[in-house]
Amino acid sequence: MSSTPYLAFAPNVQEIVRSDPSQIPENFLIITNEEEGKSNNTADTCHLSSEIPIVDLSLLSRGHKEELNKLDQACKEWGFFQVVNHGVATEVLQEMKDATAKFFELPLEEKNKIRMPSDDFQGYGQAYAASQGQTLDWSDALFLNVYPSHHRKLKFSPTSPEGFK
Repeated sequence: MSSTPYLAFAPNVQEIVRSDPSQIPENFLIITNEEEGKSNNTADTCHLSSEIPIVDLSLLSRGHKEELNKLDQACKEWGFFQVVNHGVATEVLQEMKDATAKFFELPLEEKNKIRMPSDDFQGYGQAYAASQGQTLDWSDALFLNVYPSHHRKLKFSPTSPEGFK
């Protein structure tokens, strides 16, 4: 038995849809209408979205103890949180969203120039399957580790679209 983990890349979701949108490979997560109605009803979704932790960065940066506790709890119980009062201009955030959308509109050949290799999680593609038979999300991703800076791998930073950086 090998100690090397099973790593396999999922096919590009955008290309699957372009070639035949009626065929979804069996290793992708598929939720039927019946299952969707049972597990994702609107009341449950609205309830959960109202509980997602919100951390006020301006309070946190001033050492506000209650906000620090909120951050601690969000990390332990949720694994993520929404940040408000971060000081990033709305225009900058919109430019980031626009550049990201343009990246995903590029031809596959262009995006594959920074494809995730089998020994890394940074780059373009779908996160690899860690085990055979793993159910995959119906999505493609661009993952760039930017902090701490010594983990940054600039070879995975897109050179297009212009202004992406």
